Amino acid sequence: MKKYIKSVVLVAIGFGMLVGCQSELDNFNENPNSPIVTTPSLLLAGMEVSTFSTHTTGLIRISNIFDQHLAGTSVGQLGDIQRYIVSEQDVNNEWNTLYSTTLMNGYLLNRDFATSHPYYNGIGQILTAVNLSYATDLWGDVPYDEAFRANEGVKNPKYNTQQEIYSRLQMILDDAIVNLEKPVLSNNSVPGNDDYIFNGDTKKWIQIAYVLKARFALRLTEVDSNSAQKALDFISKSGISSNADDANTFFTGTSNGLNQWYAFGKSRQNYLKTGAYFVNSLKDDNDPRLPFTIALSTPKSPLLPTYVGNEPEDIDTVSSSYIGSAFASPASAIGIVTYAEAKFIEAEARFRLGQDAKQAFGDAVAASVLKITGNAASPNFLSLTTSLVSLESIIKQKYIALFLTMEPYNDYRRTGFPALVPNQNSNTKLIPVRLPIPSDERQYNPNATVVSNVTTHLWWDK
Repeated sequence: MKKYIKSVVLVAIGFGMLVGCQSELDNFNENPNSPIVTTPSLLLAGMEVSTFSTHTTGLIRISNIFDQHLAGTSVGQLGDIQRYIVSEQDVNNEWNTLYSTTLMNGYLLNRDFATSHPYYNGIGQILTAVNLSYATDLWGDVPYDEAFRANEGVKNPKYNTQQEIYSRLQMILDDAIVNLEKPVLSNNSVPGNDDYIFNGDTKKWIQIAYVLKARFALRLTEVDSNSAQKALDFISKSGISSNADDANTFFTGTSNGLNQWYAFGKSRQNYLKTGAYFVNSLKDDNDPRLPFTIALSTPKSPLLPTYVGNEPEDIDTVSSSYIGSAFASPASAIGIVTYAEAKFIEAEARFRLGQDAKQAFGDAVAASVLKITGNAASPNFLSLTTSLVSLESIIKQKYIALFLTMEPYNDYRRTGFPALVPNQNSNTKLIPVRLPIPSDERQYNPNATVVSNVTTHLWWDK
């Protein structure tokens, strides 16, 4: 691990690191002579801010292009992603951000502050689970057990199998819940406004931990026959009850704290558009989320602007729609773990178990409409949208609701829904199901599990 074995700590004071999406934390941690600051407050703040960046930049762009929420154009390098061309050099920055900043901070919180600051450590463990899942869900086998032990002489950490990582995710979250349930007096200090997500509200963090446990359990539907029951059990323990319980990104909306979808659209205009399948799904259903999710196109006169996305083979049209105001305004918050997702998980789990899933399905769609539009969904729209309760209909609505997250791409790989048609002008004519291992890993870690073929399935993706 060429970069993260340096044990560099990402320290975030405010949102200075989010100036302009073009930097995307690429070089933030490159100075090996900088002093290492390891207060739990700074570690947590840095971990959250780097999570916000990861959740709104490269990895999500790629996965949303693959699942046709978005479309790359020939104006920039995303045209190659649209054609399913991803090189091992393309993903070095994303890998290094995950490991040398975000996950390193979580490791240090656990190593140095587990006893004295269990609340900080517990939140760090939840964020560790989120970011470690990004890594394994895109690369498969990844390092974890030996990943941060450079000071012990481990220069080339061994990789854990994805099956092992999924076991670790559940254990990490179990430990987080234990830490967050401890009495306040067991902490030397407790999180407050250095926790940009919940301001130190441990109850809300515990809810998120259980939703994540359900997310990870349901991910294994193809390899674990008990996954649906486990997911339902975790959701029932979560206590999550409304959009007010959502874990969201936080951006100030000022020049040094912009929503990264907004910043990308401004600084790299026409690199990225919305995908036709996604836009047409909203249009065909007269979905009230359409004008909030999708921006109007910019056709030349005399054509009128409308909502239009690019087909998979179209990398040249730039007059089509970009991301809408609910997701790409200067201070727009993007859901990381949400009540809507929890209800979709419940609906799918109940359906797989042969139980009545209609109420949970309707609650999920209603929560999404309210979150995105600010208004309650009409009874007629809810009735029409949830009239058919099937695995396909649940996943299709989840695909719409969880726009600009990685979950729809994960769902597509494990269920085959929605039924997307790959770009027929691509080399593979198959939607990629993973990313190649970064070149830094192939070149500098002889223990790396090197996979270069983006059509090679992951362990949980049967």
